[in-house]
Amino acid sequence: MKTLLLSLTLLSTICIGSDYEPPVGASGAQIFNDACMACHGDNGTGKFGLFFDLTSSTLQVEEAKVIIQQGGLMMPAFPNINGKELDALLTYLVSLRPVLAAKE
Repeated sequence: MKTLLLSLTLLSTICIGSDYEPPVGASGAQIFNDACMACHGDNGTGKFGLFFDLTSSTLQVEEAKVIIQQGGLMMPAFPNINGKELDALLTYLVSLRPVLAAKE
């Protein structure tokens, strides 16, 4: 039953835009906490499984920008995150990825 409710909740967000608007000058961490943490977890590793883990993302910054603003398979669009606030969020998201050791 819990899985069914979770699935219905997640499906209800498909193709729906969020009306969240970050405060002017908000940091990437603040925007993440306000708009992203509910699904992606407090450290970006996800709450609902592999698809919500941002720490292992291989998306380029421009690809992530499009998904944030237009939405994705199960992610609502956040069209009001733009400009300097979007850049701050993208920088924060990249910072969640582990630093890969240089190949010897």
